[in-house]
Amino acid sequence: MIKKLAAAVTVAFTIMAFMPISAFAVERHEVLQIGDEDSSDSWVYDFQKKLNDMGYLKTPATGYFGTDTQAAVIQIQTEKDLAVDGKAGPDTRKAVYGDDYFAIDSSRNISNRLANQAAADPSSAPAENANTLNPGDKGSEISKLQERLKDREYYDYSSITGYYGPVTTEAVKKFQRTNNLDATGIMTAENLALLYSDSVKYYTMYPQDSGDDIKSMQDRLSQLGYFDGTSTGYFGSITTNAVKRFQDVNGLSVDGVVGKNTRALLYSDDAKAAPGGSSESSSSGSSDSSSASGSSASSSNSTIQRVLDIANSQMGKPYSYGSSGPNSYDCSGFVYYCLKNSGVATGRLSSAGYSNVSSWDDVSDMGSLSVGDLIYFKSDKSSVVSHIGIYIGGGSMIHCAPSSGGVNISSITSGYYNRNFLGAKRFT
Repeated sequence: MIKKLAAAVTVAFTIMAFMPISAFAVERHEVLQIGDEDSSDSWVYDFQKKLNDMGYLKTPATGYFGTDTQAAVIQIQTEKDLAVDGKAGPDTRKAVYGDDYFAIDSSRNISNRLANQAAADPSSAPAENANTLNPGDKGSEISKLQERLKDREYYDYSSITGYYGPVTTEAVKKFQRTNNLDATGIMTAENLALLYSDSVKYYTMYPQDSGDDIKSMQDRLSQLGYFDGTSTGYFGSITTNAVKRFQDVNGLSVDGVVGKNTRALLYSDDAKAAPGGSSESSSSGSSDSSSASGSSASSSNSTIQRVLDIANSQMGKPYSYGSSGPNSYDCSGFVYYCLKNSGVATGRLSSAGYSNVSSWDDVSDMGSLSVGDLIYFKSDKSSVVSHIGIYIGGGSMIHCAPSSGGVNISSITSGYYNRNFLGAKRFT
């Protein structure tokens, strides 16, 4: 037994003799690793930004070291012939920062979801920390999160992706804002408990809220003639009064809050414009019944071509929830931009709102589609309209979605869009 112990000690010292001195010199505070999260500093965030700039990290910098950041570290370690462990110690950070490298000082203050707490007191590591969901996470828990957010109308993307990206982060922030929580975009255990409870609120916009969704709401109120200010993205007193006027005219409870019912009607074709207001019509304009049929057909073809030309000119523009151009769009915002700038009288509706415009013709099957038709889809786990695009012929559409990299062309003859096709509207 003594001989075996002596042999083991000899082997250990032999290995240590050949290990680089840096292996002993590195303190825990000098290493960024999976689970680390910035609190009062920005070591992880700044490192992620540098990885972004170099093209190794494709997701936004969040200040949380998740699996995407780990994969980026492994890639650069492999390319630079470094020890591949997925941790960003001094050698890896030197490879990333180059001449701009600076050591992490001992005052670094990080919050490690699991390791730090467990190391300090294994019995006190609370379950809620293990259940915290962060931007960059993937898997079934994220799919479950997206489904619940969608059920409460915070998540407005057509598919459940299982990836905690920008769309999910924005949905989480809206949930947190609606429920008077810190809008961090990170789902803590306490946040999750509320989300899955019966007391969780549906997506609601309140006075003094701010965000892109508020700006979109102001734009819609402006189109209907209720809001004559500048769309700032801040829900102030002018916006509150505009909401109250809209609710009064449309037979809703007048409280100045944009809850489930107000929001659904506001973005629908049934929304009534302000009496005497000079707003855009919220539906397609009617044609002159005295026009000759040949002239009408020619006009329709010309309009469709303008829509397609404008749509194609926006190729590559990024997806941004609640945006309607000209620099970014969500799916219905893209359709609105193309129609509005082609002379089609319509308001800024949701994808479900466009699918219900009563003055446009219905197309119920894919085989009857014509170029220019507005085609709409559900998701795999819902029958509700949640995505819309413009049919360009040949079994393809042009649309805006995160999965397509923003404005792009996708096939609808197979896969996700084929199985979730619901119908189309013909606006000419």
